[in-house]
Amino acid sequence: MNDKWTRDKLLELGGGFRICRIFLSAVELDLFSKLRQTPRTVDALAVDEGWDPRGLRILMDALVSQGLLSKDSHGEYAVPEALAEWLTGDGEETILPMTLHQSHLWSSWSRLTEIVRTGMNPKIVPEKKRSREELESFIGAMHVVGRAMAAKIADSVDLSPFTRMLDVGGGSGTYLIAFLTKAPHLTGTLFDIPDVVELAKKRLTESGFIDRVELKVGDYNKDPLPRGHDLALLSAVIHINSREQNKVLYANVFNSLDPGGTILIRDHIMDATRTVPPDGAIFAVNMLTATSEGDTYPFDEIKEDLESVGFRDVRSIRDGGHMDQLVAAVR
Repeated sequence: MNDKWTRDKLLELGGGFRICRIFLSAVELDLFSKLRQTPRTVDALAVDEGWDPRGLRILMDALVSQGLLSKDSHGEYAVPEALAEWLTGDGEETILPMTLHQSHLWSSWSRLTEIVRTGMNPKIVPEKKRSREELESFIGAMHVVGRAMAAKIADSVDLSPFTRMLDVGGGSGTYLIAFLTKAPHLTGTLFDIPDVVELAKKRLTESGFIDRVELKVGDYNKDPLPRGHDLALLSAVIHINSREQNKVLYANVFNSLDPGGTILIRDHIMDATRTVPPDGAIFAVNMLTATSEGDTYPFDEIKEDLESVGFRDVRSIRDGGHMDQLVAAVR
């Protein structure tokens, strides 16, 4: 493991935040969208937006140096066509929602040293108290990263025995849509907080699945889940909670399932050392900065907690390194 690090690479690691911050600031300013249709000079853009010309010029020249913008002999800046689809607009390939979400993480990650010393982040903003903009960027980000993975996850499961699925904390419906696409006989219920359910209603309507889905509003850590399901999905949920909170959630899911029903958990499932997969270990730091008690959990702990509320036949049914692992258990 130590062979990957040299003196120069460690120095590069320490300074890596600079390019990251330049890129995230450009995203926050929506520079790429503003420059896609019409190349602009610094002065023209600064006047139109009311920005400082010196700051804008320095930022855009830094972006040019990294190939993220182009600059011609007339001093006009533009977005390279090869990057335009990813960095602008709201098309299927855009990464703007995810990068906006990443920019929101900047402030909490910047307090990591203090958080490790004290064990808490005093400025955590619960999901229910996020601004509409922050919530939409987060849900949009989850859709961007989830589209392709959701199809792979659905393909990992034999859905033929199931008739009605409950997506707990289902976001805008990305995973529910993937499951319903694979299994035309399946119907579903999406359960989430009010603002998220509104976003889900829009996406489910646009994708043509709204007639197969019932939308339910509530807090899965406090409110009883709707009953009458033989399959329940916890997708990227358990890492937000402590083990004790997850036990309560598992019991809630247990009560919502028909006898013989199955719970599916998609998350980072760690090995006993909590260091593999590496993405899961890094993601645990994200939970340290963004939640009061969240973490990533080893399979043995998840199994123990599921069994403690009555689930049986707990097993891993999909391996992976990028929050694409699946654990299943039977009620």
